Amino acid sequence: MNDFIDKFNQVPMAQKVLLLIILLVGLAAGFWFSIYTPIQDDIESNKNQLSKLEQEQKRLERLKENQARMRAKIAELQQELLIAREKLPETAEIPSLLQRIHNQAKTAGLEIQSFQRLESKPQQYYLEIPVNMELVGTFDELANFFQYVGRMTRIVNVKNLSMKRQKSGLNQNGDLVVTAQATTFQLKQKQGGGK
Repeated sequence: MNDFIDKFNQVPMAQKVLLLIILLVGLAAGFWFSIYTPIQDDIESNKNQLSKLEQEQKRLERLKENQARMRAKIAELQQELLIAREKLPETAEIPSLLQRIHNQAKTAGLEIQSFQRLESKPQQYYLEIPVNMELVGTFDELANFFQYVGRMTRIVNVKNLSMKRQKSGLNQNGDLVVTAQATTFQLKQKQGGGK
């Protein structure tokens, strides 16, 4: 080892400085390529990954906000569907409907001459269920009855309304004979799970 030191001391100073510079450049290059560059590449890769994750987080937060709005909208639509099903049920429910109409006619003081269900008329999305009826009563009783029918949750249209004075019978005190067709509606049943 002493021989190496003696030989090194004999080398001119310019060569020693040059050798030191080459050694420092080599160490710097080794550090640069073996340690610094891979760390920088990892940092850059992690920054890109972080950026992608932040974008994904923002996207998921927007979806979460949209999900909350959509759930609220779905709940609102389900409530509207329940209300619509009361107005336009999927089953005919004609016996109970006729019973309610019959009871209300009696409550209003009307005499029911006839209630006759006619053949259902299919439409694209629903069925029309017509019922012919003939009622006898005063104008006020009829107005009360039709007001009740108009307030029912179930859709009931009254058309072909005909009023005339009662001409026969013991009671000719101004009662009216009314013939009309009440039409209610029913959603068509889905066929075979299709739309």
